[in-house]
Amino acid sequence: MPLSRNFSARVLQGVFVSLAVPMVAVGATEGPPARTYLHKNWQLQSSCEVKAPGEQVSSVGFDAKGWHQADIPATVVGALVTDKTFPDPNYGTNLKSFPGMNYSDKNLFANQEMPEGSPFRCSWWYRTEFTPPAEETKKTEWLNFLGINYRANIWINGHKMEDANDVAGTYRSFEFNVSKFLQPGKTNALAVEVFAPAKDDLGITWVDWNPTPPDKNLGIWKEVFLRSSGDVTVRHPFVASKLDAEYKTADLTISGEVRNVSKESVKGVLHAEVDGAELQQPVELRGGESKLVKFTPERFAGLKLAHPRLWWPYQMGTPYLHTARLTFEIGEQVSDSATVTFGIRKVTSELTDKGHRLFKVNGKKVLIRGAAWAPDLLFRWSSAKLDTDLAYVRDMGMNSIRLEGRLDRDEFFEKTDQLGILVMPGWTCCDAWERWKDWKGDQRGIAAASLRDQITRLRNHPSVFVWLNGSDNPPPADVEKMYLEIEKELEWSNPIVSSASEHKAGFSGVSGVKMTGPYEYVPPVYWLADTQAGGAYGYNTETSPGPAIPPRESLEKFIPKEHLWPIDEVWNYHAGGERFTTVKVFTDGLTRRYGPASSLDDYERKAQAMTYDGERAMFEAYARNKYTSTGVIQWMLDNAWPSLIWHLYDYYLVPAGGYFGTKKACEPLHVQYSYDDNSVAVINGTYKPMKRMKVSAKIYNLDAKEKGLHQATVDLLADSSAKAFDLPKPEGLTPTYFLKLELHDAVGKLVSDNFYWLSTKPDVLDWAKRSDTVYTPQKEFGDLTGLNNLPKVKVTIAKTTQGSGSNSSVMVVAENKGNSVAFMVHPRLTRGRGGEDVAPIFWNDNYFSLLPGEKKSVTARFDFALLQGATPELVVEGWNVEPTAP
Repeated sequence: MPLSRNFSARVLQGVFVSLAVPMVAVGATEGPPARTYLHKNWQLQSSCEVKAPGEQVSSVGFDAKGWHQADIPATVVGALVTDKTFPDPNYGTNLKSFPGMNYSDKNLFANQEMPEGSPFRCSWWYRTEFTPPAEETKKTEWLNFLGINYRANIWINGHKMEDANDVAGTYRSFEFNVSKFLQPGKTNALAVEVFAPAKDDLGITWVDWNPTPPDKNLGIWKEVFLRSSGDVTVRHPFVASKLDAEYKTADLTISGEVRNVSKESVKGVLHAEVDGAELQQPVELRGGESKLVKFTPERFAGLKLAHPRLWWPYQMGTPYLHTARLTFEIGEQVSDSATVTFGIRKVTSELTDKGHRLFKVNGKKVLIRGAAWAPDLLFRWSSAKLDTDLAYVRDMGMNSIRLEGRLDRDEFFEKTDQLGILVMPGWTCCDAWERWKDWKGDQRGIAAASLRDQITRLRNHPSVFVWLNGSDNPPPADVEKMYLEIEKELEWSNPIVSSASEHKAGFSGVSGVKMTGPYEYVPPVYWLADTQAGGAYGYNTETSPGPAIPPRESLEKFIPKEHLWPIDEVWNYHAGGERFTTVKVFTDGLTRRYGPASSLDDYERKAQAMTYDGERAMFEAYARNKYTSTGVIQWMLDNAWPSLIWHLYDYYLVPAGGYFGTKKACEPLHVQYSYDDNSVAVINGTYKPMKRMKVSAKIYNLDAKEKGLHQATVDLLADSSAKAFDLPKPEGLTPTYFLKLELHDAVGKLVSDNFYWLSTKPDVLDWAKRSDTVYTPQKEFGDLTGLNNLPKVKVTIAKTTQGSGSNSSVMVVAENKGNSVAFMVHPRLTRGRGGEDVAPIFWNDNYFSLLPGEKKSVTARFDFALLQGATPELVVEGWNVEPTAP
C-alpha cells in the first residue's frame, strides 16, 4: 500500500533549541524501523573470576551474584568507576592507583601489551536478560552492536552466535540475524565476552592527550539494539546530490541496499519519498540475494529540483536538512523501511598557487577555524555535554571540529548537521593504525571493514566535509589505494586528504595541509612572524599556543588542597604525555613576560591573560592572512579529563581566558592588531561587502594617559582582510602600554572593539632552536611586568537577571570609576554565595578591560535549572578590580 507522508526541509535555529535525542528503553520503540535498545540492567565480570562457559553465562537465570551492575554503553573501567569499585579517576592521582596502571611510560600504552597482573589481560563478560515484544507475523529479528572494543564472542540463550575472530574492530558496526536464537515474548539472555585490544590491534590511543585507562577502553562503547523486519530488509539509505554550476538546480539520486533473508524468491516494490515526491520501482530478489537499488533523476523527474534549499555552514547561511524514506513492500505488507536525513550541498577543495588546500562550500571559499574534540576518558556519554560542546563552538565563532579517530555516536553528526558545524574526521596516529608495515593477520581486513562502516554512515551527513585517510602520516600506496577504492565504491562525494600532515603520499601526492605545531607556549607575534612551521599560512590541522590553566574554582575540583600551590607532581599528572608532561615552558614564558607568580591567584590572573592573548593572536593571524592561510584547528576544543593543557574551556565546562580570546578573534566583523608590523587590520568574515567602516586606534601609557590616536575609513570586500593603517610610534611610551581599537559601521554603530596590552621590548624568537613541531623558544621576552603595578580600581557593578527557564539571562553593567585601566574584568555567575560556577554559560564578552570612566554592558545566557534552586550570585574579579555597588 502506498505511503503518504510529507517530507520537507528542516532547520534548527538558536543555540538553546533542545538537541536531545531520546533513547528508547527495552519494550519501547522510536519511529520506524523500531529500535529496542538493550542498555539497561547489565552485569559485568572478569573471565578470570568466572569459570562458567558461555553456554551457562548466556542462559536465563544464570547466577550473577557478585557481578558488577551497569548500564551500557560502558567501558569496563567506566562501569567500575560508576559502581564505585574504583575511585574517581579525575581527582588527584587516583588513576595511578587503578590495577593495570603499571604499564611503561616509555611509549604509548596502545603499543604495549597489558602489563603483568592487570585484570584486563583477561576477557570480560557483559550479560543481560530482556524480554522482546511477542512475535508478530513473519518477523526477522536483528541484533545490532555499533561499537565493541575490541573483539567479542557473542552468545544468546546458551548458543554461541558469533566468534571473536569475526567480531573485531573498534570502529566496526555489526548486525546479526538472531531470529533462530531469540524467543519473543519470553525472557532471553545475551552474553558478550569482550577482549581488550592488543598492541597490534586497530584500537583507540590517547597519544599524549592524557593517560590511557588501564583497560584501553575495553568494552561495549556504543549502542546495542534489536530491530525487526520482514523477509526483505532495507539498509544503508543514501542520497547523493549533484548541483549545477550556479547552484540553482540539484539532481538527487536515492539508493538503498535491499536484501532477501529468506530462501525463496521475492517480488516486491521499493518506494522512495523525498520533498513531496513519491517514487517506486519493482524489485525481484532470489533467496539470500542483496541488491543496491537506485532512484536516479534520469528515470524519475521528481528528483530534479529547481531552486533547492541548500545546506550551509551556519555562518554562511542556513543548514537546511531534508528527509528521504525508503520502504519495501511485498504485496501490501511493509517488510522494512529506512529513513535518512541529508543536506543538499557541494564541498570541493583545491590547491592554491602556494600549494595550500582551500575548501569551498557551494562555490564559496571558507576559512576553516575550529578545534579538535575529545570524548570522555572512559567514553561516558552525555548528550547534554555534547550540546554544550557544539553550542560553545558556535558561541566562539568557530565553524569546524576535527576528530582524530574516536568516531562516536550518530548523535554527534546529527547535531552538527542541524547546527551547521563542519566536521573533519579521519583515522588516528601513533599506534597500529599507522604501523602499516607491521600489519599482519586480520589487520588489513579490519581496517578496510572499519573504513567501509564509517564512510557508509558519514556520507549522508552534510556537516562532514572531508575525510583523512591518515593522521600524522599518509598511508603507503597499497593501503591508500585500498582506502580510495572503498571510498569510490561507496560514492563518497567529499574531498579526501591522505593525512593531516604535510608529508607527501606515495600514491595521491601532496596533501595541501600541514601539522607543524606548535603545541607549547609561543608569544603572540609567532603566528605572523613564522613562515616555516605553524605560522599563519596554509592549513594547519592541529596547533596551539600551549597550556590552558583552568580557573582556580575548577582546579580545586581535581587538585587536592595540599597540592594547589606551588605547582608539583599532581599538577604535572594532569598535563599531557610524552613531551608535554609539565607546564614549564608556559610558566617560564609567564614568568619572563609577566613576572614571577607570587601565589596561585597571581599565577591564575597571569595565566588567563596569557591564554587569552595567545588564542586571540593565533586565530587573528590566520584571519588576517586569508586565503594565504586556509585553515587552522586549535589543539584542542575540550579535554577527556581535567587537564592543564590544550582546551578552550575546562572539563567542568567553565570558559576562561582562551575561550574569550578565541571568541574575540572570531567575530564576523573584527578589528585587530598585527604584531609583526605594528599595523591595524579589519576582517570581514561575512559574505557581503561593507562600505565606509570607521577604524580608530588609541594608544595609552600604563597610567592610562592617551599617547596616540589614528583613524581611517575603509571599504571591505566580502570575505576579506584589509590593512587599515600603520600605527604611530609615539615618544615616551611606558615599557608596558595599552592599545584600544574600535570599528564602527557607516551609521556609527560599534561592531567590534579590541584591547591589547603590549610591550616596547619585543618578543624575539630563536628560530634556530625550534623544537620539532613542539614550539620555537625565545631569545628575548616582552616586558609586561608593568601590569603588576596597576593600582586597584573601583568598578561599579549593576546586575539585572531575567527569565527563569532555559533561556535566562543576566546583564551586568560595569563602570570604571578610577583613574587607571581596570584590567581583565571577569564576571562569574555562581549557584548562590560561594557556590560553583553556573556552567554552561554564554557571556557575550568577558575578561574585558575598561579605561577610566568607561562603562560596558555584558550579558550571559544560561539555563535557570543549573542554579539547582539557589539564588544566582554575581562575582566580579579582575587583575586590579575592586567591585562596588553603583
